Amino acid sequence: MTDLILERFEQLRDNQAVNLYHLAISDGISPAEAMRMAARITRDRCRTPMQWANAPNAGFSPPGVQTWLPVNPNYAQGINVAEQDADPRSMLNFYRRLLAVRKRTPALLAGDYEPVNEDAQEYLAFLRRTEAQTCLVVLNMSEHPQTAQFDLSSDKAECLFSSHDREGGVVRVSELHLQPFEVFLGQLT
Repeated sequence: MTDLILERFEQLRDNQAVNLYHLAISDGISPAEAMRMAARITRDRCRTPMQWANAPNAGFSPPGVQTWLPVNPNYAQGINVAEQDADPRSMLNFYRRLLAVRKRTPALLAGDYEPVNEDAQEYLAFLRRTEAQTCLVVLNMSEHPQTAQFDLSSDKAECLFSSHDREGGVVRVSELHLQPFEVFLGQLT
């Protein structure tokens, strides 16, 4: 699901956003600008009803029922559980795969956190370590390919998960090539 940009005051339910709107109006800010300010800070934009299907009210409630918060209209463009469940490359299935890896990987569940290459600007990298296992997690935060270089106890990692179709392969971490916005999880061997 994606955030819904609320456009009318009547859609707000979050007290903080409602109060900000009223304070802005009392300070002489136009209603349109006050609404833009409130819409930016409200928690309501990510609290919209769950989008279960491409159906009225996104399958969250029966047709004709008015939900507490508006339904994000993008449920009709495939942002719903029913359509994403059938798509192996959907965001829903991405998270399912990621959670399955976490569930079966002790270092990701209970390992100590150790940052690596802390000065890197384009990616975030850290180790998760137990006595029996060490995993390297690298998140490319850039729209550009990156080459990350790590000086670790092992130069090789078995890819446990990647957002770019390389699971199961062994990679060199002394020169790890990352695709734009790639998520990489590898177990040091």
